[in-house]
Amino acid sequence: MIRSESLDGGIRLVVIDRPDKRNALTRDMVRTLRDRVAEAGGERAVRGVVITGEGPSFSAGVDVAEFASGTADSAHALIEMLKDLCGQIRNLPKPVAVAVRGHCLGGALEMAVAADFRVCAPDARFGMPEVTVGLPSVIDAALLMQYIGLGRAKEMLLTGEPIGAEQALAWGLVNRVVEPEELVGSAAALVGQVAGNHPSTVRAQKELIEDWLNEPLEESIENSIGFLVEAFREGVPQRAAREMLERKRKV
Repeated sequence: MIRSESLDGGIRLVVIDRPDKRNALTRDMVRTLRDRVAEAGGERAVRGVVITGEGPSFSAGVDVAEFASGTADSAHALIEMLKDLCGQIRNLPKPVAVAVRGHCLGGALEMAVAADFRVCAPDARFGMPEVTVGLPSVIDAALLMQYIGLGRAKEMLLTGEPIGAEQALAWGLVNRVVEPEELVGSAAALVGQVAGNHPSTVRAQKELIEDWLNEPLEESIENSIGFLVEAFREGVPQRAAREMLERKRKV
């Protein structure tokens, strides 16, 4: 129910393939998704990742059947696994985008906000409905405030009401809204644009963004200097500058 394929330019497409259940995630699917993302991160030929859903929905989130007869221990194990999946996406040293049609709810939205980019079709619906079924939203739902602000995040988290594509774009939750037939291609193009930069630079910038989110301001500013110095030790900016000067001389 999770399949992968290769797109042009070294982009790995990972597909949630359970359309008869709106791509609701079982425990095994969460585990497989986590492993597929990790595998893509470790393969040199893979330059970036796009995650999408088969059919008219991205994913309705964790399958409610997983919770219907669940215990505190089983729920804990599942949410830890989902946390690991989101962490794999967020900390992958390569660019990651999600391409969203239809429902993107609960754990699926947590997965989406863990990605670097969100591209969606006009019919996309984003929501955190956990509060309506007796659960608080947890783990990477914490990132919602970074994207849309505290007031809007509270509205989504406390009402459980979803928002549509245009509202998500206006709020800054998604990067682009495109027609369904352009969805995967647009997400892949965005990932490919980032992947066109030097891999060590992309990795460093993603690590810095995580530092800026998680560390005190002055500490994260100070730590960022070391990343710049390391780039010069590797010789990447020097090579880029020489290539730029050479192109200017040829004009």
